[in-house]
Amino acid sequence: MNGSSTPIAEGVQQLVNNIQVNIVEHSRESVVNYIPHLEMEFESEVATYDFYNEYSKKMGFGIRREYGNKSKIDGVLTSRRFTCFKEGNRGVDKRDYLTKEPRAETRTGCQARMVISLDRKIGKYKVVDFVAQHNHMLQPNEYVHMLQCHPLLK
Repeated sequence: MNGSSTPIAEGVQQLVNNIQVNIVEHSRESVVNYIPHLEMEFESEVATYDFYNEYSKKMGFGIRREYGNKSKIDGVLTSRRFTCFKEGNRGVDKRDYLTKEPRAETRTGCQARMVISLDRKIGKYKVVDFVAQHNHMLQPNEYVHMLQCHPLLK
């Protein structure tokens, strides 16, 4: 690329290109049907996970359940955060100096997430927070099945 381009700008451009390729490869309707939005409703936490997992598969990233809050009164899950699998950073390990060949760092501090909360009035979970921007490259479709949450065989 040209000399004035920064690595961050190049990365953002590559991310945009990857998203555009994913949209072209899947029909626009099928991708649009899987884009989460605020106030979206789900019957259960499992249904929400399945939906966000399918969305992440189509877009080229993996997800994990970051945390969940349960009611102390009845033990019902009241909220849950699903994050990109590259969310956060590796903690400092006191054994680092003993490690001969440490594993490669996979986390980038990605802020992409979807948060749901139980609406007790209707008994459904609603999306209360959604961030779609990633700070890393998304996986091409031919490699998505290699992510832990998207196995080829289930």
